Amino acid sequence: MAAASRPLAASLAANAYPLAVASAVFIIAVGLPSTDSDTYWQLATGQWMLGHREFLRQDIFSSTVAGTHFGIGEWLGQVAFAGSFAAAGWAGIAILRATLIAISSFFLVRLARRGRTPWWISLPLVVGALLVSKITWTDRPQLFTLALFPALLELLLSLPVGFSRRLLVLPPLFFVWTNLHGGYLLGLVVVAILATEAVLTNGRRGLPLAATAIVCVVVTFLNPAPLELAGAAREDFLHPPRFLTEFLPPDVVTPAGALFAGFVLLVIGTTLLRGGSLREAMLLAPLLYLAFTAQRQMLFFCFAATAFVGARLATLVRWRAFELPAPVRLPVALVLVIAALASVTSAPMHPDERAYPSGALDALRVDNGVLLNEYDWGGYLIFNLPERPVFIDGRYVPYLGGVLEDYRALVGLRPGWRDLLDRYKVSELLLRPERPLAVALREDGWRVRSSDTAGRWIVLARP
Repeated sequence: MAAASRPLAASLAANAYPLAVASAVFIIAVGLPSTDSDTYWQLATGQWMLGHREFLRQDIFSSTVAGTHFGIGEWLGQVAFAGSFAAAGWAGIAILRATLIAISSFFLVRLARRGRTPWWISLPLVVGALLVSKITWTDRPQLFTLALFPALLELLLSLPVGFSRRLLVLPPLFFVWTNLHGGYLLGLVVVAILATEAVLTNGRRGLPLAATAIVCVVVTFLNPAPLELAGAAREDFLHPPRFLTEFLPPDVVTPAGALFAGFVLLVIGTTLLRGGSLREAMLLAPLLYLAFTAQRQMLFFCFAATAFVGARLATLVRWRAFELPAPVRLPVALVLVIAALASVTSAPMHPDERAYPSGALDALRVDNGVLLNEYDWGGYLIFNLPERPVFIDGRYVPYLGGVLEDYRALVGLRPGWRDLLDRYKVSELLLRPERPLAVALREDGWRVRSSDTAGRWIVLARP
């Protein structure tokens, strides 16, 4: 028994730093209330699938694109969030989110400590990368990619040359990932890059990884919509929806953008001083290009950069800080793990609804006509007011090429807006009071059915 426990103790001691950081991050993340509008329609979709025991393949939430094809590529991620909500309400959502972010943090620390990088170098890199990723800490299936990307990268970078039993983990990983979130495509790209590098560098000994990469591609087709997520990801890459903040290019004026720029400079600077490798160049160059396409992709470059920058920084700085001995590190990590488990009780029981028109719900339940709603409030209405189909919501893809442009024309009073009101048979509006359409219709005699005392929303009805 004692001999069997020694490998476990050694493994725990070796992972004391990752466990400690992951636990600390869990404590922070579990206390954050849900705020994202897209969370609501993701939950509604998952609840429908759980309740009906089938995939939701047609839109049932809107009045404008009802019956059109509905993407099911992330069905497992949506079901996971809906299941967490069914088990523990909004606290369950917070716990799932914190768990996925903690998993990401655990493997990120392992990446940053490759080459025995000291904690005083690796920890700032990890904190910086996590702060860049914080803009994606929204309760959506993308959190699964946040957790799985560093796990995959740490596994690949630690593989020995030639065959390893750890290669057998990759196909099942991608089988699950492809049903969770479209980020599996980025994972496939990373596997392909490192497989190519392995063949170029090691010849035949790199073939096991190359063969595994092919198997991973094959298993991603074993899902209900094998090409759906690939197509959506391609559109996001080639034609990103720039009207959404997360799809804007990096902005170095923002905290996340400034940290991203710092990682870029660190990579360039340390490479010039200490040199790089073919593997690093092949991996970081496409991730950097991806980051420039949309700020929500910046985190992948930063995560990968920690695996290379830390070791080079350690060779540049001669100062050696105090390292906790293993008999001390493990108890500290275990204390933080226990604190993380106890912090589950602090998970918020309700979302933060201050940005949403919660006070308008009762007034909207009285009518059943076509409702023209604010884009950012669509997901909230889908979940909290299912009896009133929305005009538009955060599932922007079904609305492209028609409804989205008409919505912009309406709220912005562009030419033909009156004809659009009649064509869509709009009977009620739920908009911000300062919207030009809301101002114009009040002047036209549309009556105010309800409004917010703080001036955040207004409900107008046809006279």
